[in-house]
Amino acid sequence: MSEPRKRATLRDVAARAGVSVAQASFALNGRGRVAPATAERIRRAADELDYQVDRRARELRTGRRSLYGVVIRNMRNSFFLDVLRGMEVRAHREGASLLILSSDYDTAREESVLRRLGTEGVGGVAITPIGRGGPLSDWLPRHPDVPVVAFNCTPDPDLSGPGGRVSTVGPDDDAAVSLALEHLRARGHRGATLVTAPEGLAADGGREEEFHRRCAAWGLAGTVVRCPLDHENVARMTTERLISTEGHEAFVLNSDHLGIAVYDAARTLGLRVGSDVSVIGHDDLPTSALLDPGLTTLRLDRELLGDHIMRLLTGPGTETVRLPVRLMDRGSVALLDDR
Repeated sequence: MSEPRKRATLRDVAARAGVSVAQASFALNGRGRVAPATAERIRRAADELDYQVDRRARELRTGRRSLYGVVIRNMRNSFFLDVLRGMEVRAHREGASLLILSSDYDTAREESVLRRLGTEGVGGVAITPIGRGGPLSDWLPRHPDVPVVAFNCTPDPDLSGPGGRVSTVGPDDDAAVSLALEHLRARGHRGATLVTAPEGLAADGGREEEFHRRCAAWGLAGTVVRCPLDHENVARMTTERLISTEGHEAFVLNSDHLGIAVYDAARTLGLRVGSDVSVIGHDDLPTSALLDPGLTTLRLDRELLGDHIMRLLTGPGTETVRLPVRLMDRGSVALLDDR
């Protein structure tokens, strides 16, 4: 039976690279002045030896935590893969690691994962919260020194306003709603249906408020439909509305992931998106252009969103950041004759 492999130490890396232990430490931690060629030699030696930083030991030595928690609402939505990629790139540069958990739109589960992150002693928490005034509000006073970034939600004035300690980052929801409704108007639509989460679970109330404002200002018939935001429930809701509602339905959704459910429901009823039914998504996932017809949607730089989240977690102070969106006009909005 072979002996277990001895874990490489920083001294081993320094010896392999032919430098001092201090130089090796500076290069691997991104601190101090180390010539680029030397730093590259040190990183290569660390890779060859499979050197792993002892996170706990470094935290005790520096007082800086390097594990950050990420709580998302829906693991099935591929939108989050790009956001996490943006976070991971910056985290790697910062020498940090991510612990990723899901609340699955369940407030009891959100409370549980937040409690776990508190126990883990993370250096910060990024979260797509469920609703407003939920478990996060109760968690914050018990962890006053943990930075928190809420993303893909409307800023909560109690948490993110003057004197608040929660940074918020996400798409420009007002612009997204305005662009969607403006596009519908231009193609002859006189109304729209906004699909959102059930009361108490929706965290993007600003979108709904802007929807009502724009509909009133532009003379559009605006309807808000609440249902659980998963494929099965959105498809069921769509089917029921298409059967029971007279006239043309135009759905505005907060994700491309859910837009596909509208396509499926329409196909089941023998209807075609882009002529019998209209739909506008959000996020511009890579698969959205491959649908038949392509999904008209709001484009957002998802990796940039992730980069901002990590920047806010590891930097000083709090901010509210709104990222630009752009309408991608494909074929999922019908051109109506009665313009």
